[in-house]
Amino acid sequence: MKRRVAIVVQRCHEKLVGGAEAHAWQYATLLADDYTVDVLTSTAMDYIRWDNDLPAGVEQRDGVTIRRFRVEHGRKPYFGRLHRRVLDRFEATAGAPDQDRYGWPEALEEEFIRSQGPVCPDLYDHLRQHGEDYAAVIFLTYLYPTTFDGVRAMPHRRWGLVPTLHDEPPAYLRAVGQMARNVPRILWNTQAERHLGGRLWNRDSGNLVAMTVATEPAPPAREATPYLLYCGRIDINKGCDHLLQWFAAYKAARLASPLRLLLTGHNIMQVPDDANVSVLGFVEEDRKFALMAGAVAFVQPSPYESLSIVALEAMAQGTPNIVNGRCEILADHVARSGAGFVYHDQAAFDAALDAAMALDAAERARQADLARRYVLDNYSRDQVRARLIAEVEALAGG
Repeated sequence: MKRRVAIVVQRCHEKLVGGAEAHAWQYATLLADDYTVDVLTSTAMDYIRWDNDLPAGVEQRDGVTIRRFRVEHGRKPYFGRLHRRVLDRFEATAGAPDQDRYGWPEALEEEFIRSQGPVCPDLYDHLRQHGEDYAAVIFLTYLYPTTFDGVRAMPHRRWGLVPTLHDEPPAYLRAVGQMARNVPRILWNTQAERHLGGRLWNRDSGNLVAMTVATEPAPPAREATPYLLYCGRIDINKGCDHLLQWFAAYKAARLASPLRLLLTGHNIMQVPDDANVSVLGFVEEDRKFALMAGAVAFVQPSPYESLSIVALEAMAQGTPNIVNGRCEILADHVARSGAGFVYHDQAAFDAALDAAMALDAAERARQADLARRYVLDNYSRDQVRARLIAEVEALAGG
């Protein structure tokens, strides 16, 4: 009889792609051959409001049981005001020790965590009542109350955390650091993320597990003009505002350049098409990989990533990355692979685009080989699955 494992994540649905949701589902499917896997999640689809979009109850998919629990408290306008206070306080205390950026009482920090949603008391009750049924429980991510309150409901210490840690204001909350230091096992995505955990939380123990990445080469897309590609949520929080502004400035300074910017994914910013930008919306996986393979470069402007699967997928297609240097994890991918470009400002962004456009066939082939080798050496399915099972077995063994 297979032992049971639970994975706790804030949302789960086949239409949700990328981020912690994709991370959790991949872990569930990687474990399903060896364990009976439950995904414990909310009934929400939207991460802004956390409404009860889906029915509470049980769904079976791909050999995994999804158990959805009703959201009692989603995100109200009050959270926006509280979040503004977090950002203002964080900016005002720049230069202070990392663990003392706010000076808030514990109750106010916890109020912030819960007010962003989703709060799911029935999920916590399930963990209290049935937690002993699971040989191991894995929580994703550090940010939401499904983790913060879920770990407090655990009746045993056979649980681990996939933090998907970014260098962002909520990560500096003392309540978050205290939770991280109490985790029996942490499963990191990258060495740079683990170093960040050491700096912010004084907790850098734990192993790298990461995620598996599709590596099958795709036939390159054939577009009328050379293009720069972005895939993911088209969102200010993903750095898309500065990407659009800086690309417009780049084009204004190089009127003869044929380079275009293609965007795929959920268009939260409602970006319109224009002479230099095309918004393709959601595309099928095969089309996405073909676009990656055919791009002059893949751009990842997000300052907050713990791994960035799309950046790694582009590298697996042999496409150079142009990444935001504010994100240590993205800059680390470029440094460790020896392929791609890092920018911190408009001038460096422009230089990266120019350099990518100027790559000759030999140098492009060299960078492609380095990028693919980096992904194959670190993110293959067998490697990630073996590392994940090792963590589950370590937890199950107490």
